[in-house]
Order: sequence, then structure tokens, then C-alpha cells
Amino acid sequence: MRRVPPSRFWIFTILLVAILSLFRLYGYYKGIAAPVPPGVLLGGVDVSGLKSAAEIRAHMDPIYHQPIGVRFQNRLLLLDPDDLDFVVDFDEMVADAGRYLEGWSFLDIAVREAIGLPQHTRTVALRYSLNEAKLRTWLEEQAAQLDYAPILARAVPIEPEPASLGTPEADPATPTPGASASAGSQENAFTLAELSGPTLVTDWRWIPGASGYQIDVDASLARIVDTLTASEARIVDLALIEKPTPPPNMADLANMIERRLADFPGVAGVYVYDLQHGDEAGVNAGVAFSGMSTLKVALAAALMQQLSDGVAANNPAAQQLGQWLDYGLGESNNYAANQIISWLGDGDVDAGALRFTDFARSLGFENTYMQTGYDSGPRPQVPTPANQGTIETSPDTNLQTTPAELGRFLVAIYECTQGKGILIEIYPAQIKPEECSTVLFYMTHDEFREMVWGGLPDRDERWIVHKHGFSALQHSDLAFVWGPNGPYVIGVFLYRPGWLDWGTSNDTFADISRLVWRFFEFQQRLAPANPGPPPDLTPPPGYLAVASYAPSAANPGGR
Repeated sequence: MRRVPPSRFWIFTILLVAILSLFRLYGYYKGIAAPVPPGVLLGGVDVSGLKSAAEIRAHMDPIYHQPIGVRFQNRLLLLDPDDLDFVVDFDEMVADAGRYLEGWSFLDIAVREAIGLPQHTRTVALRYSLNEAKLRTWLEEQAAQLDYAPILARAVPIEPEPASLGTPEADPATPTPGASASAGSQENAFTLAELSGPTLVTDWRWIPGASGYQIDVDASLARIVDTLTASEARIVDLALIEKPTPPPNMADLANMIERRLADFPGVAGVYVYDLQHGDEAGVNAGVAFSGMSTLKVALAAALMQQLSDGVAANNPAAQQLGQWLDYGLGESNNYAANQIISWLGDGDVDAGALRFTDFARSLGFENTYMQTGYDSGPRPQVPTPANQGTIETSPDTNLQTTPAELGRFLVAIYECTQGKGILIEIYPAQIKPEECSTVLFYMTHDEFREMVWGGLPDRDERWIVHKHGFSALQHSDLAFVWGPNGPYVIGVFLYRPGWLDWGTSNDTFADISRLVWRFFEFQQRLAPANPGPPPDLTPPPGYLAVASYAPSAANPGGR
């Protein structure tokens, strides 16, 4: 019989004892490690020290039933899991963790535990159920309350600043009335004594808009589910879709003008046209108002259409018409304006007014008309879309227009100086760019630096030509301004029943003018552009001065 060497016997015996001991330790440790061995996490929670499913449930259940925080920007909402029928299946998770009590996984766990090595982390995914339809409904309800559109650009008023006093130019052909309250073509419907007190110009600061935000329901739903199933970090930010604010536009300007006019004790009509971009804004811009002296700008265009060579040199008739136009635009002289109207009608004022009206209609201006000259008795009103509206302004039945139409007349005159626009398109052989420049030149002789002009910051440095007008119930001003980012046209008409006092009127003109200027300044700041130089206005060849003029940015030589 073969004998086993003593050394081999002892090795075998030791191994046998070790294996038998290991199996005893294995069985023993398996018993104490159940139901969840060390290193095994249930949904990220370490429960290895708990010895029953009931203890595990009691430990974990409060975690997943706490409300979670749902954040919409800086607003925190609470969402109760119970409202979503959120339920965790702890029994299934404990049963799933049992697989780590078998085989090589548990042998690794047992050995590491025996010799003090760190355990590998093994995670059992959270087993749960929830009512996704309820969660989606909750998100949609929050979206209905919390979503908001972009905040548009807006202007805020700044403390008014006093402006210098100004008085309208006296009309040499029209008496200066006092308390008359009739509408019509009366040009100086107040006494100079009534023009007391400084104008207070409200300055404005334009504020950029801000993006809007709306809840992305699908993306937020996934985020909330992740938070409901997390044992820590129980606050989640909703997924949001940003809606960028549009750049400031003319609609924003119109909105702010309308807000400023909300307290005006009557009806105000405003029209603004951005010649740089071809955009317009208006508030009651299609309402009928008395034409007043502002209508003489359109009359000047009609005159140029009939003068074959404009105010030509060595043409006494044309030079006389140029002087009448100078008086009409510079001094609001109604007698001179009537001479032009009569000339248009071959000596008949009514015929000339009809020819002017036909001229306006040919350009598409159906609300602008004359029935006769200035300072004439009332006649039955000519029905137009504007004067058949519901907004009452008691317009002069003889001379009517709207802020938009008269503003577009001035736009057309400037565009004509650039060799384009409606005047050139419709009358290419009769109206020339230099004739339209003549109109703008004569407009520099309206030296009244209040109303729209008075609202411009550093007004004496600004390039502006304008024509103002007055009646007892209405005041108006039509201006062509070289603004911060290029030229624009602004027309403002005011009507107040009974009497339009100068203080209310001039403050309103100045505020609207400053608001518009600051808007274009704001646009220039956001998107700098080169406006180029303003036009250099020169007298026509047949110019005969009727007065001397103070220099201005539009007429630096005082010609």
C-alpha cells in the first residue's frame, strides 16, 4: 500500500478544513446579510443595515412621498407624489436584491466584508408606478398660468424739463381772435397773452424688451419623473422654451404714443414715418382733422406740379408764386395761400381748390380736400371715409385731411427730392426733384420753434423743417426731421372740444416729439447705422426773399 507523504497530508487537511470553514462562514454570512447585502443600494439608498422588508419600507417610504420642488425661473412650486398616484414597489426591489445573495457576486461581497475591502456598489433600480396623464395635466395647468410672452420695448417718462417760451407767428392776413371757439381755418385762435408759462417737455428713456418663456411639457415631464425617483436633490428646474423679444419696432412706438395721449382731454392724431426703413406708426392717424396751415405743404406740392419749371429765374409770374409760397409756409399767411389756390384755378379760388383736391385724389389721398380758400364761410362737408367715422373732431368743412395722408404728402415730397416716390411715379414729366427741394427750402422759413420742434433735445441744433397750424379747437404740426438714425416725418393733430389752450397743446406736442426722437435714438443704439448727412436746401433759381431769417440747422445761412 502506497503511503501519502506527511507534508502533502497536512496540506490537504488544512485546505479541507479551510473549505469546510469557508462554507460554514458563507452560509453564516449569507444569513446575516439578507435581505439586502452590503454595497447593494435600493434606488440609490443604502438599506444593508435593515433586516426585514418592513423595516426597509418604513425607512424608504417617507423619502419618496415627500413633495418635490418644481422651479419655474425664480418661482418654486410644490408637487405631491400622491397627487400623481406615485407608488414604489419595495417588495419587488427587495426580491431583486436577493440575486446578490447567490453565486460569485455574493462570494465577492463576503470576501470583501471578511477582509475589510470596500464593496463594489450594486444598484437595484427603483420600481415604481405613476399616473403620467395626471402629471401632464398638472404641467399644462402650470404652463397656462406661468408662461409669458416676450416683454416688448417700452419707454418710461423722466422728470419734465422746462423749455423756452415760444409764440406762434402772427398771420398778417388774419385778425388775431380772442375767445372765438369756432373751428375752421382760423390760424391764430388765441391771444399772445394766453401763451404764458414754460413748456414742460417730458423726456423718455426707452428700455429694451425681455424674452418670454413657456414650459416645454414633454422635456419637463421627464425631468420631474427623474426627481420623483431620486432619493436626494428633490428640486427640479422645469425645461423652458425661450421666446426672444423682437427688436423695437414702430408698433412699440405707436403703443407708447397712445399711452402718452391717454390723458389728453380731446382727440389726438399722430403719424410717424421712418424714411430710413419705410415703416410707419399711427394713433388715430386716419381720423379727419381741419387742414389748417399744415395743408399748405400739400398745396405747395400741387403748385410744383403745375409750374413747369418751378420757381424759375427771369419768370416774374413764377417768382411771385414763390413769394406767395414763402409767405404761406413761413408766416402761415392765408391771403398768400389763397393767391396760390386762385392761380391753380385760373383766377377762381373754388376751381383752384377743386384742382388741388383732384391732385390729392390722383395720389390716392381720398380724405384730403379743399372746397375753397382759407378764411371762407362754411360749406356742406364733403363725405370722406375719415369724416364718416365715429371719432368726432369738428373738422373744417372747407379744408380737411388726416395725419396719415398729410404725413405721406411730406414723405412723398422728400422721396421726390431723391428722384423716387409717388410724385415722381405719377407725374414724371411735371414734378422734378429740385422742385420738391424748393418746397422743403421754403418750409425752413417757418421759424416757430415750439410744438414738434420744441420737443427735440437740443432743439436749436436739430435739422428740422415743419409747418404748424392753428384753429380755435385744433392745433397741428407737420415736420420732416433728420433723426438719430436718419430722416423721419411726424404729423401731430390735436382737437379739444370748446377750446384748445396753448399750455395743454404745446406740452403734448413736445412730449410726443421727444418720445419719437428717443425711440429712433434707442434704435440707433441697438443697431448703429450711418444716417448720412441731411439735405442741403438751397433757394430756387427765381428766389426773391420776403424776410430775413434766423439761421437754423436746415437753413444755416438764414437765406
